[in-house]
Amino acid sequence: MKDCCIILNPNARAVARGEVHRRLREAAPEARLWVTSRAGEAEELAREAVRLGIDTVVAAGGDGTVNEVLRGVVGAPVRLGVLPVGTMNVFAREHGIPLDWEEAWHRIRRGTERRVDVGWANAKPFAQLAGVGLDAEVVAAVGSEAKRWLGPLAYVAAAMRLVGRPAPSFWVEGEGVAATRGRWVLVGMGRYYGGAIPVFPWANPGDGLMDVLVVKDLSIPALASYVAGLPMGWHTRVRGVEYFQTRKLRVVGDGALELDGEAMGRAPVEFGVSPGVLRLAGFGD
Repeated sequence: MKDCCIILNPNARAVARGEVHRRLREAAPEARLWVTSRAGEAEELAREAVRLGIDTVVAAGGDGTVNEVLRGVVGAPVRLGVLPVGTMNVFAREHGIPLDWEEAWHRIRRGTERRVDVGWANAKPFAQLAGVGLDAEVVAAVGSEAKRWLGPLAYVAAAMRLVGRPAPSFWVEGEGVAATRGRWVLVGMGRYYGGAIPVFPWANPGDGLMDVLVVKDLSIPALASYVAGLPMGWHTRVRGVEYFQTRKLRVVGDGALELDGEAMGRAPVEFGVSPGVLRLAGFGD
């Protein structure tokens, strides 16, 4: 590892509840430690790291921090590292990055890396997942304080308030598949969504494809059937659910959009994928 900077989100759940900041300075004295003070600053700092020629840029936070840093480094000749100190840490789980951030740092220092795909939504990159409709509305309803102190329960509480309300309909068009209508669209670069839940069981973050789940019925009985099938992967065969893989996707309609668990505007959305453009540091063993 030639040169490294760590971009720390001080509002990430584990940081706010512990002594991560102090311990990080002790564990990584050779790295530059930059602490964000507002939303969007991680992207700016990542761009500055690229400008300075830094070899490894590490996102210390949750999936939203990973997304911000990704926006600053995608396409640049640098490695992205992740120290998972956020709420869900889905990207880290996907790639076998230890949820113990100190062990994750040791792996980054060892210098191993792999190439993974990056998804795009209206020219904005995402590392792990995107959603149009219900989950994006949930993300928009969860405040930073609730997420910091309640963790995943904050999303559950917001979802319970929204389920059963009238939902918009979207027209979904994928490459090589028949166009369809749905009320909730999920797009995955990897298997996991909402933690270690394999919502996209066929996904491979290095296959050059996006996995798409279109939910057509958001009634409480339909959602209960869908959730019940998740542990065994049967949710992809539940009536009213369509699952496919594609390189391009278009979602037309009016609904909220989230990327890696962060609100990112509204539909319509044009999705695409850039195969193998991200150098991920510290994965697996």
